[in-house]
Amino acid sequence: MTIKWGSGMEKSRQKILCLCQGGNCRSVHLAYLLKYRYGADALACGWEGNSAVTMIMLCNWADIIIVVQEAMKEKVIEDCRHKVSVFDVGVDRFFNPNVELLTLFDNMIQHNIHSVEGEGVKGAVCQKSLNQQM
Repeated sequence: MTIKWGSGMEKSRQKILCLCQGGNCRSVHLAYLLKYRYGADALACGWEGNSAVTMIMLCNWADIIIVVQEAMKEKVIEDCRHKVSVFDVGVDRFFNPNVELLTLFDNMIQHNIHSVEGEGVKGAVCQKSLNQQM
């Protein structure tokens, strides 16, 4: 995964979809850090409460998709799984706001900042169309 960091004001900020089960805690904490500490254009999302059409739209929008458990990779539409990174913090045992969760994600982000090189998958579009899911 390659994340391009900025001040948060650039038009070219990377679009990152943060995916958990309900979209209320883990993905929200991760998106918060990515957006306000690291300058990414990040959205929180839960796979459980969104339609297939919404998931396709969000996956196509994203340059990077971060799931918060390994098993959640299968919740991303198949054509977009090449965009997936896993920041596994385990099952949802957290409450809002949660300092432990923010620290876990911040450490994972820091690890990925220093361990990646080159360009990300910016602009990659999943091939599955909305019509195929309707």
